Amino acid sequence: MLVTVPKTILPFILCLPILTANAQGLQFKSEDSLLTQRTSYRVFPSAAPVFQDHFFIRFDLSLWDNANLGYVFNLADKDLSYSLSYLYNNGQGNLNFNIDRKSNKLSIPLPASLLKKRNWFTVTLDLDLKGDKAVIRIDNLLYRVDSLGFKPGMAANLVFGKNQYYTEVPNMAIRNLEVGDGHQHYFFPLNEWSGNSVHDSNGEVTGFVENPLWLINESYFWKPVYVQSDTAVAGLNFNPLGEKLFIFTRDSLITYDPAGKRAKAAAYVNKLPVAMVLGKSIFNTRENKCYIYELFDIPKGAPTIAALHMDSAHLKWDVVGRDALPYQLHHHNIFYDWRHDRFYLFGGYGHYSYHNGFLSYNDSIDKWERVTFTGDTITPRFFAATGPSDKADELLLFGGYGNESGNQVVGGKQYYDLYRINLRDHSVKKCWQIVPAGEVFVPANNLILSKDKRYFYALCYPHELAKTELKLYKFSLRDGSYEVVSAPISMASMRIETDVNLFYSQKTDEFFCTVQEFTDRHHSVIKVYSLTSPPVSAAVYFASLQPRKKPGVALLFWLLPVLIGVAGAIWFFFVRKRKQPESAPEEEQEAAPVSFAGENRNAVYLLGEFLVFDRKGSDITHLFSPKIKQLFVLILLNSVDGKGIGSRKISARLWPEKDPAKTKNIKGVTFNHLRNIISDIDGIELIFLNDSYSFAFGESFFCDYRLLSTLILGEGTILNHLPLMARGPLLEDMPDSLLDDFKSAYEDRLTTILLPELKRAYESQHLKEALEIAKLILGMDPFNEEVLKYQLKCFRRLKGIEYSRRAYDRFSQDYERSLGVAYHVSFDKIVH
Repeated sequence: MLVTVPKTILPFILCLPILTANAQGLQFKSEDSLLTQRTSYRVFPSAAPVFQDHFFIRFDLSLWDNANLGYVFNLADKDLSYSLSYLYNNGQGNLNFNIDRKSNKLSIPLPASLLKKRNWFTVTLDLDLKGDKAVIRIDNLLYRVDSLGFKPGMAANLVFGKNQYYTEVPNMAIRNLEVGDGHQHYFFPLNEWSGNSVHDSNGEVTGFVENPLWLINESYFWKPVYVQSDTAVAGLNFNPLGEKLFIFTRDSLITYDPAGKRAKAAAYVNKLPVAMVLGKSIFNTRENKCYIYELFDIPKGAPTIAALHMDSAHLKWDVVGRDALPYQLHHHNIFYDWRHDRFYLFGGYGHYSYHNGFLSYNDSIDKWERVTFTGDTITPRFFAATGPSDKADELLLFGGYGNESGNQVVGGKQYYDLYRINLRDHSVKKCWQIVPAGEVFVPANNLILSKDKRYFYALCYPHELAKTELKLYKFSLRDGSYEVVSAPISMASMRIETDVNLFYSQKTDEFFCTVQEFTDRHHSVIKVYSLTSPPVSAAVYFASLQPRKKPGVALLFWLLPVLIGVAGAIWFFFVRKRKQPESAPEEEQEAAPVSFAGENRNAVYLLGEFLVFDRKGSDITHLFSPKIKQLFVLILLNSVDGKGIGSRKISARLWPEKDPAKTKNIKGVTFNHLRNIISDIDGIELIFLNDSYSFAFGESFFCDYRLLSTLILGEGTILNHLPLMARGPLLEDMPDSLLDDFKSAYEDRLTTILLPELKRAYESQHLKEALEIAKLILGMDPFNEEVLKYQLKCFRRLKGIEYSRRAYDRFSQDYERSLGVAYHVSFDKIVH
């Protein structure tokens, strides 16, 4: 079946995941982080709704902490406050519902099977205020508790994570939060991707979160987790029994454990007997063995196949066979028939030919034998992907590069077809063939079947490019319709030996991409990347930054194709001006998030959350994709001192994996997008002069970093802008290493200016001002002892010595946890 994917249908296809995607959730920075970096989510930062007689709180929770006490949430009333805390002790995790500082009212044991990251369970608290009792549900298990001291009316002063009473936070994440009763209802999907604002289901900014980790990023951006350089050929594979990646070198085995995020090496009892050329291998799940093999370029009579016992206390290689082929088969496929305990090879490239033969290794005679498969013919190819099917005794084969004749002389083309290979009756059936719209790619070696067995995942890339990009694709088993479901991974494919694999760990629910880049025949670099499942498409990812649609409208557009049988494209886009959060009430231990205050026309904010407003005062931040945002910020920062930045430097920093001479097109497109966006902002103009880019600024343009940079140079009183500085560090939501120098320089200059002001404020008895300055400095330099001294002395005078001592204890704990040594100055010495 040939399926063409026309461009007119793509917007409709890409819209569907946006309407149906589940919330990814909010992860909390926990006890492993500094106190100032832990996550606090205030659900109703201004006027919390008041519920009469009863109300409920419902959310999905993921917990994976086996070491710490922590607070899931705190619910504060006028006279009493209540908390849901978590404690893992003596091998048992428990959720505890407490009347704070009075008593533990209920302890709920959690089975060990629940305590896993991304393993979600639903927590529901139904509070009967009038009857002074509550029902708590953990999934379908129900618990009752009474005598809680409820009053008929209660405000939902609800804070998750760090709050005004407690700073301990467990390793946890939440999503799909609901708060309401029969008359009021609030729903927070928690599917944001950046910033500190939380939207409700109507797209309104309702909540604040400090130090968030938005989980959607882990499902879109590949994260590098391991790298290793080798001076000799090495190989790698995945052990599905132990769910660990392993790298085999000539003399040792290196195992990477995804669950523990660590690698360890163990020496073999004997050296690997096969001289590695490509380092190809396959794992035998029946025997728990890794078989390494080479097909060509091996001395005659030398071992070509060897097996390593993976469950043995002593890692020993056994020679299995010595048969070789008369030519190499680059980028062939290998698969294991576990029912008949046989290995098969398919396809590959060698001796100026593309191949499509099936070979099976016969260990009784030490030969690779040709096996005939009936049914549909798979044309000669290499760069195909194979993996398990949704049916027993079958495997799937997808894509590749080759031609019908197999002769390289006549050239080749990409294939985008899917076959079912039946290993029981040795038959082949073609399922479909698609024609991608404007894309050229081949898949990596392996494909992964989805949990529901309706899709498969494959890493795809343009293999003909020396500097290329890998992306994860999700294909429908039924008809081949597909979408890209990850950000790209840059890869250098300089030699044909370069190899890419895709693996999946059920234990950690992660995809793993392994890239082995060869610089010559004997030197390679192995890189491992992880991506949390389920992966999300670019459309869904970027939609998470857009203002939300009203549920009724979204539902209408979701149902419309079903109701009227529309088979064409639906493209729906609706932009609302994003409201800015109101300021939260002041907390006892730390100030709440600072509300937005400043210019809202022709303005750019780089401190704290990145924000941009046009000449009408509309928030246009969502127009800045990650790459355009990088470009804009890079030029803006370099324009504050009037110097600008060179064109080649921009290419090197934004597209480091590409030759600068080859970035002309992509750079031109990115600049055009940037020019279109800033055309709606008065007072800023992009200038290109002497091969450098810079911004020219007019009086109508405002930038917080530009203003403070001027004040830092002594051209004004910087303390008049404390609320502006309190928005947060420079470009807090952009951890890009290319900005490190700007961030360090800004923090160093600002600290140098603020330290004398802190001393002046304290000595003149302006203690609240001194505390504000101290908090700013400690946000940039958390272990500044001089600032700590002033902070503790201010606390002592304003709130008493016990409060000051608690602040000192938190500082000491963070100091020891981060630096590995106990803090050396006593509390008495500091405050006296």
